[in-house]
Amino acid sequence: MTTEFSDDQYEHAYPDGFENHWWNLARNRILTSAVRQFAGAGAVVLDVGCGRGFVVHYLRDHGIDCTGVEPAAARPLDAVRDHVRVGMDAWDIPYAEKMRCNTILLLDVIEHIPEPVVFLKRLIDGFPNLVHLIVTVPACQELWSNYDECYGHCRRYSLDMLKSTAMAQGADCIWAGYFFHLTYPVCWAAAHLAKKRETTLHAPQGIGKRLHRLIAGLMTLDYCMLPARMPGMSALACFSIRRSN
Repeated sequence: MTTEFSDDQYEHAYPDGFENHWWNLARNRILTSAVRQFAGAGAVVLDVGCGRGFVVHYLRDHGIDCTGVEPAAARPLDAVRDHVRVGMDAWDIPYAEKMRCNTILLLDVIEHIPEPVVFLKRLIDGFPNLVHLIVTVPACQELWSNYDECYGHCRRYSLDMLKSTAMAQGADCIWAGYFFHLTYPVCWAAAHLAKKRETTLHAPQGIGKRLHRLIAGLMTLDYCMLPARMPGMSALACFSIRRSN
């Protein structure tokens, strides 16, 4: 099983204008808050498996030093073309850049990997000054649907699964919680009643952009106000890396 998206998958999942989609808007706000809270505003961040660079673009626009690397031959956003490497694995970036990096983002990445513990060990070992690891994943196996199959997911994660996967490699969990709680019933219905979920995301146009901004605001409040252990469509965990002397 490949962990890289095809060109068609990128166009379906991250179309032009996707930066205006509620999912992207809300997740970027949540991630910016997590990076500042757990890694600090001065963090040097590498987004591993960054796709077209939507997160890199957002974080850089909000004053965070972020670059990205993507193993597939994705088409980067023009705005971050100089800050995103495509067709390259994380461990192949120049050593000097590995030494600078103290925070790695794995955003909806490890669910594609059959052996995530092995992957995380190689990643942690390859970045000597890595201090923080921030991970998001699709959550709750009961939400498994054709969407997961379409995009090559191996599993959806519970919080305990997510924490144990990283902690097996010497990472201490600082915080973990679900988010997008309000979409849980919709995803459950799609998985168990409709038996089918839309697999192509569409960038909002015209007045639709305003609607998506409103939904994104609601989803940001969802993250801030609802209990972290309340099941949601996605999960987020922040880890600190233990180094043996």
